[in-house]
Amino acid sequence: MHSLINERCDIIIPVWNHLKETRDCIRSIQKHTNYPYRIIVVDNASDDITRRYLDGVKENCGDSIEIIRNEENKGFVKAVNQGMRFSDALYLCIMNNDTIATEGWLSEMIDILLENSDIGIINPSSNTSCQFPGRLDIDTFAKTLKRFKGEYQELYACRAFSMVVKRAVVVKAGYLDDAYGMGYFDDTDYCKRAQQLGYKTVRAKASYVYHKESRSFSEICRKNDIFTENEKKFIKKWGSQLRVAYILSNLGSSFEAERVSGNINKIAKTGHQVWIFTAHKFKFRLNLIDHENIRFYCYPKLIFAPVVLYKIWKRKRKKRLHIVLTNNKRFFYLFDLFRSALDASVYPDRDSRHIEKILQEKAYSPVSI
Repeated sequence: MHSLINERCDIIIPVWNHLKETRDCIRSIQKHTNYPYRIIVVDNASDDITRRYLDGVKENCGDSIEIIRNEENKGFVKAVNQGMRFSDALYLCIMNNDTIATEGWLSEMIDILLENSDIGIINPSSNTSCQFPGRLDIDTFAKTLKRFKGEYQELYACRAFSMVVKRAVVVKAGYLDDAYGMGYFDDTDYCKRAQQLGYKTVRAKASYVYHKESRSFSEICRKNDIFTENEKKFIKKWGSQLRVAYILSNLGSSFEAERVSGNINKIAKTGHQVWIFTAHKFKFRLNLIDHENIRFYCYPKLIFAPVVLYKIWKRKRKKRLHIVLTNNKRFFYLFDLFRSALDASVYPDRDSRHIEKILQEKAYSPVSI
């Protein structure tokens, strides 16, 4: 580890061919980054035309870009780790070469990290987290998000398409796990390790980086097999991410609202998705954190039960809901009656310790995958 930490962000970009995407990415960083930065390109044995372009960028840009050359493609994870070991910056950004940065993308994320000591890793918003209207260009759409300056949403895990990490996290957590080889789940694993150290992983709502998605993996053979193999490694280590249906009747008191809110927040922060179903506008409001794992659905009271049954049953075809929780005895008996059809376990909503035990058992159960 370097003894002298520079107050800048080192942007680590693994590159394997894809000249156009690489050029567009680097140009967008140079155009739209106003926080002190240095680009560290880890060239995984790219073709001649890409190598010549990178050499030309280095010649023109001097110390603002460094190039690490590999004689063979070592994969995404090892390339990132090379860049992380080379870095001596206060912040590190792991960046895919199929991304386009927009104005102020990095400074917005750094500002949030500076103002929140409990946040360790941060993503920008992207076309996968915000619905991108086709009638707007990337830069114009990015400007519409500036009204959310300083706001963030907690994430199950950040994604390494553009992921800023505090130096303090690197000191404590180290580098990406080489066991994930060419890539997939390496970033999720790293975020889980950071969370174990007490750090939040979040998305900066006002920062925007467009991601072309999978361009950097498009030439890799067996990529579907690699994904499946790494998913198994991740689940063996961390357990499955469960999907929980939380069916709520009326909240009779502020105490009940706080208890239910605490349970929902804990499920989300533990890393599981919560689908809240209700037919009521509550007198006592839920106090929920802003987390991507929490989703809210409200249906008319007269058709509430059959609609929710249908929605949960329909999800079984795609990604089923594993657990049904409810604070209403009548709903419990009804949904328990259909548990086989729903392919879900049904439980009464109790204290957080009881729910935590259920989640732990189910997450490591082979049938939950």
